[in-house]
Amino acid sequence: MEKVLEFHKEGYNCAESVLKAFNEENGLNIPVSIASPFGSGMTVGSTCGAITGTLMAVGMLKGRNTNEEVNNSRTVTREVINKVKEKYGTIECIELKKKGVSCDEIIKYAYDILKEYSK
Repeated sequence: MEKVLEFHKEGYNCAESVLKAFNEENGLNIPVSIASPFGSGMTVGSTCGAITGTLMAVGMLKGRNTNEEVNNSRTVTREVINKVKEKYGTIECIELKKKGVSCDEIIKYAYDILKEYSK
């Protein structure tokens, strides 16, 4: 089983699982706690935690630290969102659940997309 799914089985929410696995696989130390509010679609069924966790990692990879830098995360963010929407028709946690998409399925899909962009 992939590490990202192991973390979810251990009790980490979807966003935390993505960040924790990303940290481990890349020798990073993004605080997992910043992902804590984003599980279960920000606890209200909104944007899926696996997607928000993926976008936090995208920010780490492609984001900027000053307003003078180009924000290269925007293009990748758009691509991630579009890929999820193309496959599932939505990025909303509650809608994914209604469609029968399990947390493990969307975690794996979002994390696989993240791995594509972190090469």
